[in-house]
Amino acid sequence: MATATWATAHPSGDTAQDLRVGDFLLTGATSRRFVSRAIKFGARLRGFDAKERRFSHTALIIGEDGDLAEALSKGVKHTHIAKYAPVDYVVVHTGVDEHDQRQVLEFARSVLNEKATYDSVEIVGLAIYCLTGAQLCIQKAGTAICSGFVSDALTRSDFIWPRPPFAMMPADLARYFKAQLDNPTGVTAVRSQPARLR
Repeated sequence: MATATWATAHPSGDTAQDLRVGDFLLTGATSRRFVSRAIKFGARLRGFDAKERRFSHTALIIGEDGDLAEALSKGVKHTHIAKYAPVDYVVVHTGVDEHDQRQVLEFARSVLNEKATYDSVEIVGLAIYCLTGAQLCIQKAGTAICSGFVSDALTRSDFIWPRPPFAMMPADLARYFKAQLDNPTGVTAVRSQPARLR
């Protein structure tokens, strides 16, 4: 169980420090052009403010050295935070305890080992969901957009989300943790107790 969460902003060229399993990053990088735009547009349609909807991607931190697990168009992949050095991003430090870190890491590894990938029907289904906020989401079991994967992993630490994990968008996570990129001090938010089951 976490005692506090906080977020740190990292402008282009800055490297995040003090990473722990269960933390995650949010970015507005548009490397996944169509999907990124669809996510941002969908967040706008759902009424998120500009500071929240600027985020189009999130990745789960699975190692103190910056190892990541992230849902990409080819499935959930093992990557590294260094790939985000050229762009602005926020790291949300969730304060997940050691027991829950093991649960989060076990979940992430199981998904990585599954090697599930998206096909064109799922990409279209996810795009429709992101653009419209429809109650129906067409996807294969074990797949989700990036924020759905991160949210699902963090349910192992008893976070209570405002919608089902598969339906969470990067803007939902930004709102939930009050994460922003425009704070010059680096620390963007402090919350003593996010909504938790315990």
